[in-house]
Amino acid sequence: MRTFHIFKIKKEYATLTKNNPYHLFKMLNFIHNLDQENIDIGANLFYKMIEKIDRQKIDDQLYQTYKTNMNYTKFKQTHNYNNYYLKEETKLVLHHYFLVLTSSLNKPTFLKDFIHSENLFICDFKNSDYFWLQSLTNELVKNINI
Repeated sequence: MRTFHIFKIKKEYATLTKNNPYHLFKMLNFIHNLDQENIDIGANLFYKMIEKIDRQKIDDQLYQTYKTNMNYTKFKQTHNYNNYYLKEETKLVLHHYFLVLTSSLNKPTFLKDFIHSENLFICDFKNSDYFWLQSLTNELVKNINI
């Protein structure tokens, strides 16, 4: 299982790091791993770089897209997509400043629902993997079928 954290990066930070996302990942990883004593410092830095996500809008869009799909379930701000034929088990939890996507696949179905969003940066802190969602756009459209 992989756990992806999805952040909407503010435009000025996205512009600075678009061609070299390593530094953005290192900063987010640093904040992610801060202990409780230093969390205030990390929070200030986090809120300077990250835009608030319209959680209700995403929640509504996902529900409207998948409500008739038998592989989909929803409870509050958590969306699940379990396709046993493709061996996909995916869970998306919506938070105010980020999304947490846990999946058995490297390119889960829910990612395709965000391909038109700008400045989405995805981090898998455990595996030290990171990328801009826009870098996967063509591949997602071709490879993900619902």
